[in-house]
Amino acid sequence: MNTSQTASGTSSAATLREQLVSTLEQRGHIRSAPVAHAFRTVPREQFLPGVDLETVYTRRQIVTSRNPSGAALSSASSPSLVADMLEQLAPQPGHRVLEIGAATGINAALLAELTNPGGTVVTIELDQDLADGARAGLDRAGYDTVEVICGDGALGDSDHSPYDRIIVTAGAWDISAAWWEQLADHGRIVVPLRVHESGLTRCFAFDRTSPHQLVSTTTPLVCGFVPMRGSAEHTDHHVRLNADVVLKLDATDQPDRAALASTLSHPRLERWTGIQVTDDDPVGHLDLWLLAHANRPFGRLGVGDTARTSGLVTPAYRWAGAAIYHGGTIAYLAFQETGDGHHELGAIAHGPDANTLATDLTNLLAQWDAADRPNQPTVTAHRAGTRPAGRDDMSRSDTILTISF
Repeated sequence: MNTSQTASGTSSAATLREQLVSTLEQRGHIRSAPVAHAFRTVPREQFLPGVDLETVYTRRQIVTSRNPSGAALSSASSPSLVADMLEQLAPQPGHRVLEIGAATGINAALLAELTNPGGTVVTIELDQDLADGARAGLDRAGYDTVEVICGDGALGDSDHSPYDRIIVTAGAWDISAAWWEQLADHGRIVVPLRVHESGLTRCFAFDRTSPHQLVSTTTPLVCGFVPMRGSAEHTDHHVRLNADVVLKLDATDQPDRAALASTLSHPRLERWTGIQVTDDDPVGHLDLWLLAHANRPFGRLGVGDTARTSGLVTPAYRWAGAAIYHGGTIAYLAFQETGDGHHELGAIAHGPDANTLATDLTNLLAQWDAADRPNQPTVTAHRAGTRPAGRDDMSRSDTILTISF
């Protein structure tokens, strides 16, 4: 071994680690001394062998495993998102923590730092090769006390429960029965929850307020995650509107797929509101607000470069193509620039009832604006079977969700 090269590499990694921490602090992702210390301590390069140091310490997601079709199965999440979720979780020394989704093992190492001294970290990974990789990375980095289990994350690990904290690092459709059972009294679970079959996801920090109730009152994170696999796997749904455009939707809304497939054959109708926003305005949860308040079915447009650059479909670059639809008509959120970094909000509609749906969507935007643009949802989760589901509730196998602003 070349000692001078090793020392140089260590020094370079330490420098890049410090630069990453400084950037995450400046951008508001790291907000506490314990999380900063954990990021300064954990050597990310030990978990990403074969990846150059510059890439290891960028703020980008690094995909580490794909299925035969090329879809991501596992990744090292963006350090920005990792820091945000750890700040949400707020683990303390001595805590018992369950992580669902070991991936590379980096997050488990950070959790080990945050719960030291006296803490316990258990991380679960579905695939044996990924679990083995996480175990190897943790051993290389000196975190041999972390328990790595190959298993179905939705089942948790009862052997080490109850857990003061549970953190889920995959897109979850439900708060599984095992997580309900294994979370301690007054514990917290941080979970990227897919609140709609269109794929609309938010990372919520739920605090246990009673045996059958969890409540999230802090601002959730806008995020996207590899969906959970195993027993908790859930399929998203979509209708293809064009070779380059799909409408992602919820099958329980019973969409008229044949009518929707011809939507874009109708001319576009634009309706603008006079409501202006900037990129810095705290309006990131407008799509979630629309989901909670619209009387029409909600969906999200997936638009390729060809459809966008040709002007066929031009949704606002925020809110992931949020739309409402009815029959064979859609109306989606759109921007038009007004100068000085401002954008006017509006609706663009296609279909036989374009005027009606454009009016519905712009009326919703006016209602949102008049209510001071609410951006802080309260989400209450009830254990399924402990109370009847209301008309506006979102029912899952193990959980009933209520969203209010």
